[in-house]
Amino acid sequence: MKPTTLSVSSILVVLLVCTGCRAVPTTTPQWDARFGDATRTAFAQQVRDPYAAGRHSTVDGMDGVSAAAVQQRYQKSFAEKPDAAPAFTIGLGSGR
Repeated sequence: MKPTTLSVSSILVVLLVCTGCRAVPTTTPQWDARFGDATRTAFAQQVRDPYAAGRHSTVDGMDGVSAAAVQQRYQKSFAEKPDAAPAFTIGLGSGR
């Protein structure tokens, strides 16, 4: 190839790329107008009762004595170590 042909073809390629880049920004304002809609929608769908903080109703559930007993049992379960399983039980079963 001649040096002049190479430079003319490279200039044409650069012009085509620049022309293609010119068309892209036209969609950006449409996307920017709806930016964050999916996040706001997902957040709104996760809120069960947005006015719950304004009402001073009682909470349905356990009484205080039962809840304290459950919490103590839960904390105690971490203090006791579980029994270790025998080492050679892997792969043994009922044969199904």
